[in-house]
Amino acid sequence: MDIMPKLLSLLAPLSAIMGKQSRTWVLASGVALGLLVGTSSTVQAFTGEQEYIKACQAGQMEQCNVLAQIYLQNKDYRNAATHLEKICADTMKENSPLHKQTCSLLLTMLTDEEYGIMDYQKGMIWGDHICAHSNAFGCLLMSNIFFTGKHVNADLNKASEYAKRACALKDGTGCRQAALITFTAAYIQKDVNLAEESYKYHQAACDVGNQASCNDLQQYQQKMEEFKLYAQTPDANAQPQPAQPAAQ
Repeated sequence: MDIMPKLLSLLAPLSAIMGKQSRTWVLASGVALGLLVGTSSTVQAFTGEQEYIKACQAGQMEQCNVLAQIYLQNKDYRNAATHLEKICADTMKENSPLHKQTCSLLLTMLTDEEYGIMDYQKGMIWGDHICAHSNAFGCLLMSNIFFTGKHVNADLNKASEYAKRACALKDGTGCRQAALITFTAAYIQKDVNLAEESYKYHQAACDVGNQASCNDLQQYQQKMEEFKLYAQTPDANAQPQPAQPAAQ
Protein backbone atom coordinates (compact mmCIF):
# COMPACT_ATOMS: atom_id res chain seq x y z
CA MET A 1 0.00 0.00 0.00
CA ASP A 2 1.29 3.47 -0.88
CA ILE A 3 1.28 5.42 2.36
CA MET A 4 2.47 8.73 0.91
CA PRO A 5 -1.00 10.20 0.24
CA LYS A 6 -2.01 9.46 3.84
CA LEU A 7 1.12 11.08 5.26
CA LEU A 8 1.16 14.09 3.01
CA SER A 9 -2.54 14.82 3.30
CA LEU A 10 -2.08 15.41 7.01
CA LEU A 11 0.57 18.03 6.34
CA ALA A 12 -1.26 19.75 3.50
CA PRO A 13 -2.97 22.48 5.57
CA LEU A 14 0.30 23.76 7.10
CA SER A 15 0.69 26.90 5.01
CA ALA A 16 -2.94 27.92 5.38
CA ILE A 17 -2.97 27.44 9.15
CA MET A 18 0.34 29.17 9.84
CA GLY A 19 -0.33 31.97 7.38
CA LYS A 20 3.21 31.90 5.97
CA GLN A 21 3.68 33.46 2.54
CA SER A 22 7.33 32.66 1.88
CA ARG A 23 8.31 30.78 -1.26
CA THR A 24 9.72 27.93 0.78
CA TRP A 25 6.46 27.55 2.66
CA VAL A 26 4.46 27.49 -0.55
CA LEU A 27 6.88 24.88 -1.86
CA ALA A 28 6.32 22.76 1.21
CA SER A 29 2.57 23.00 0.86
CA GLY A 30 2.89 21.98 -2.77
CA VAL A 31 4.93 18.92 -1.88
CA ALA A 32 2.31 18.00 0.71
CA LEU A 33 -0.37 18.09 -1.92
CA GLY A 34 1.71 16.04 -4.31
CA LEU A 35 1.80 18.88 -6.84
CA LEU A 36 5.57 19.34 -7.11
CA VAL A 37 7.05 15.98 -7.91
CA GLY A 38 10.48 16.05 -9.54
CA THR A 39 10.52 19.80 -10.18
CA SER A 40 13.71 21.85 -10.04
CA SER A 41 12.38 23.69 -6.95
CA THR A 42 12.10 20.44 -5.05
CA VAL A 43 15.63 19.45 -6.09
CA GLN A 44 17.03 22.81 -5.01
CA ALA A 45 15.32 22.53 -1.65
CA PHE A 46 16.87 19.13 -1.07
CA THR A 47 20.25 20.27 -2.38
CA GLY A 48 20.21 22.96 0.34
CA GLU A 49 19.49 20.37 3.02
CA GLN A 50 22.15 21.55 5.47
CA GLU A 51 20.99 25.16 5.23
CA TYR A 52 17.42 24.07 5.93
CA ILE A 53 18.59 21.99 8.88
CA LYS A 54 20.43 24.96 10.37
CA ALA A 55 17.40 27.18 9.89
CA CYS A 56 15.13 24.55 11.43
CA GLN A 57 17.43 24.21 14.43
CA ALA A 58 17.30 27.99 14.80
CA GLY A 59 13.52 27.76 15.22
CA GLN A 60 12.29 28.52 11.68
CA MET A 61 9.39 26.11 11.50
CA GLU A 62 8.72 26.61 7.79
CA GLN A 63 12.18 25.16 7.10
CA CYS A 64 11.43 22.24 9.42
CA ASN A 65 8.28 21.72 7.40
CA VAL A 66 10.15 21.72 4.10
CA LEU A 67 12.62 19.16 5.41
CA ALA A 68 9.91 16.93 6.87
CA GLN A 69 8.00 16.81 3.63
CA ILE A 70 11.03 16.21 1.41
CA TYR A 71 12.07 13.36 3.71
CA LEU A 72 8.53 12.02 3.51
CA GLN A 73 8.62 12.20 -0.25
CA ASN A 74 11.87 10.22 -0.22
CA LYS A 75 10.39 7.77 2.33
CA ASP A 76 13.09 8.69 4.83
CA TYR A 77 10.65 8.39 7.71
CA ARG A 78 13.17 8.56 10.53
CA ASN A 79 14.49 11.97 9.43
CA ALA A 80 10.95 13.11 8.67
CA ALA A 81 9.91 12.20 12.22
CA THR A 82 12.85 14.16 13.64
CA HIS A 83 11.61 17.37 12.03
CA LEU A 84 7.95 16.67 12.66
CA GLU A 85 8.91 16.41 16.32
CA LYS A 86 10.27 19.96 16.23
CA ILE A 87 7.06 21.23 14.60
CA CYS A 88 4.93 19.32 17.10
CA ALA A 89 6.83 20.78 20.06
CA ASP A 90 6.65 24.30 18.64
CA THR A 91 2.96 24.27 17.77
CA MET A 92 2.05 22.77 21.14
CA LYS A 93 2.38 26.27 22.58
CA GLU A 94 -0.77 27.30 20.72
CA ASN A 95 -2.62 23.95 20.73
CA SER A 96 -3.66 24.75 17.16
CA PRO A 97 -5.17 22.46 14.50
CA LEU A 98 -1.65 22.30 13.03
CA HIS A 99 -0.38 20.94 16.34
CA LYS A 100 -3.00 18.19 16.36
CA GLN A 101 -2.35 17.15 12.77
CA THR A 102 1.44 17.22 12.98
CA CYS A 103 1.62 15.46 16.34
CA SER A 104 -0.86 12.82 15.24
CA LEU A 105 1.27 12.12 12.18
CA LEU A 106 4.39 11.97 14.36
CA LEU A 107 2.77 9.45 16.71
CA THR A 108 1.70 7.28 13.81
CA MET A 109 5.19 7.26 12.32
CA LEU A 110 6.85 6.44 15.65
CA THR A 111 4.57 3.51 16.50
CA ASP A 112 3.18 2.06 13.26
CA GLU A 113 5.22 -0.87 11.96
CA GLU A 114 4.62 0.37 8.41
CA TYR A 115 7.15 3.17 8.85
CA GLY A 116 9.94 1.07 10.35
CA ILE A 117 10.85 3.41 13.24
CA MET A 118 9.20 1.45 16.04
CA ASP A 119 10.17 3.84 18.84
CA TYR A 120 7.36 2.99 21.21
CA GLN A 121 9.03 4.59 24.21
CA LYS A 122 9.19 7.98 22.50
CA GLY A 123 5.77 7.42 20.95
CA MET A 124 4.24 6.86 24.39
CA ILE A 125 5.92 9.98 25.79
CA TRP A 126 4.47 12.07 22.98
CA GLY A 127 1.14 10.24 23.13
CA ASP A 128 0.69 11.02 26.81
CA HIS A 129 1.87 14.59 26.30
CA ILE A 130 -0.47 15.47 23.48
CA CYS A 131 -3.37 13.65 25.14
CA ALA A 132 -2.84 16.05 28.04
CA HIS A 133 -3.04 18.88 25.49
CA SER A 134 -6.51 17.81 24.32
CA ASN A 135 -5.45 15.72 21.33
CA ALA A 136 -7.81 12.75 21.23
CA PHE A 137 -5.52 10.84 18.84
CA GLY A 138 -2.81 10.75 21.52
CA CYS A 139 -5.32 9.45 24.06
CA LEU A 140 -6.48 6.75 21.64
CA LEU A 141 -2.94 5.66 20.85
CA MET A 142 -2.19 5.24 24.55
CA SER A 143 -5.44 3.36 25.08
CA ASN A 144 -4.64 0.96 22.24
CA ILE A 145 -1.12 0.32 23.51
CA PHE A 146 -2.29 -0.56 27.02
CA PHE A 147 -5.27 -2.55 25.77
CA THR A 148 -3.33 -4.76 23.37
CA GLY A 149 -0.24 -5.06 25.58
CA LYS A 150 1.81 -5.48 22.43
CA HIS A 151 4.79 -3.41 23.58
CA VAL A 152 3.99 -2.85 27.27
CA ASN A 153 2.28 -4.84 29.97
CA ALA A 154 -1.43 -4.88 29.20
CA ASP A 155 -3.36 -2.69 31.61
CA LEU A 156 -7.12 -2.55 31.20
CA ASN A 157 -7.47 0.27 33.73
CA LYS A 158 -5.01 2.52 31.89
CA ALA A 159 -6.53 1.60 28.53
CA SER A 160 -9.93 2.60 29.87
CA GLU A 161 -8.62 5.83 31.39
CA TYR A 162 -7.13 7.04 28.11
CA ALA A 163 -10.20 6.03 26.10
CA LYS A 164 -12.42 7.98 28.50
CA ARG A 165 -10.16 11.01 28.13
CA ALA A 166 -10.60 10.81 24.36
CA CYS A 167 -14.34 10.50 24.88
CA ALA A 168 -14.34 13.58 27.10
CA LEU A 169 -12.91 15.42 24.09
CA LYS A 170 -16.06 14.46 22.15
CA ASP A 171 -14.21 11.90 20.04
CA GLY A 172 -16.63 9.25 18.81
CA THR A 173 -13.96 6.59 18.43
CA GLY A 174 -12.75 7.32 21.95
CA CYS A 175 -16.25 6.93 23.37
CA ARG A 176 -16.78 3.68 21.50
CA GLN A 177 -13.41 2.40 22.67
CA ALA A 178 -14.34 3.30 26.26
CA ALA A 179 -17.57 1.34 25.79
CA LEU A 180 -15.80 -1.75 24.45
CA ILE A 181 -13.11 -1.71 27.12
CA THR A 182 -15.68 -1.22 29.88
CA PHE A 183 -17.69 -4.14 28.52
CA THR A 184 -14.53 -6.26 28.39
CA ALA A 185 -13.93 -5.52 32.08
CA ALA A 186 -17.57 -6.33 32.79
CA TYR A 187 -17.23 -9.65 30.98
CA ILE A 188 -14.12 -10.58 32.95
CA GLN A 189 -15.69 -9.61 36.28
CA LYS A 190 -19.24 -10.68 35.43
CA ASP A 191 -20.31 -7.22 36.58
CA VAL A 192 -23.75 -6.19 35.36
CA ASN A 193 -23.28 -2.59 36.51
CA LEU A 194 -20.14 -2.26 34.39
CA ALA A 195 -21.94 -3.75 31.42
CA GLU A 196 -24.67 -1.13 31.78
CA GLU A 197 -22.04 1.60 32.11
CA SER A 198 -20.51 0.52 28.80
CA TYR A 199 -23.74 1.46 27.04
CA LYS A 200 -23.50 4.98 28.44
CA TYR A 201 -20.30 5.33 26.43
CA HIS A 202 -22.03 3.86 23.38
CA GLN A 203 -24.65 6.58 23.81
CA ALA A 204 -21.95 9.25 24.01
CA ALA A 205 -20.32 7.83 20.87
CA CYS A 206 -23.63 7.74 19.02
CA ASP A 207 -24.37 11.33 20.06
CA VAL A 208 -21.26 12.51 18.19
CA GLY A 209 -21.94 10.41 15.11
CA ASN A 210 -20.40 6.97 15.69
CA GLN A 211 -22.82 4.78 13.75
CA ALA A 212 -21.43 1.49 15.07
CA SER A 213 -22.32 2.52 18.61
CA CYS A 214 -25.73 3.71 17.45
CA ASN A 215 -26.29 0.20 16.08
CA ASP A 216 -25.17 -1.37 19.36
CA LEU A 217 -27.63 0.80 21.28
CA GLN A 218 -30.50 -0.68 19.29
CA GLN A 219 -29.59 -4.09 20.74
CA TYR A 220 -29.16 -2.83 24.30
CA GLN A 221 -32.07 -4.71 25.91
CA GLN A 222 -31.23 -8.00 24.21
CA LYS A 223 -27.51 -7.77 24.98
CA MET A 224 -28.13 -6.90 28.62
CA GLU A 225 -30.51 -9.82 29.07
CA GLU A 226 -27.88 -12.15 27.58
CA PHE A 227 -25.19 -10.63 29.80
CA LYS A 228 -27.26 -11.08 32.96
CA LEU A 229 -27.71 -14.76 32.14
CA TYR A 230 -23.98 -15.08 31.54
CA ALA A 231 -23.17 -13.29 34.82
CA GLN A 232 -25.31 -15.82 36.71
CA THR A 233 -23.48 -18.88 35.37
CA PRO A 234 -20.89 -20.33 37.78
CA ASP A 235 -17.25 -20.15 36.76
CA ALA A 236 -15.87 -23.42 35.46
CA ASN A 237 -12.79 -23.07 37.67
CA ALA A 238 -14.64 -21.91 40.77
CA GLN A 239 -13.92 -23.91 43.92
CA PRO A 240 -16.97 -25.60 45.47
CA GLN A 241 -18.19 -23.85 48.60
CA PRO A 242 -18.01 -25.84 51.83
CA ALA A 243 -21.33 -27.13 53.09
CA GLN A 244 -22.94 -24.95 55.71
CA PRO A 245 -23.76 -26.56 59.03
CA ALA A 246 -27.41 -27.50 59.43
CA ALA A 247 -29.47 -25.10 61.49
CA GLN A 248 -30.05 -26.27 65.04
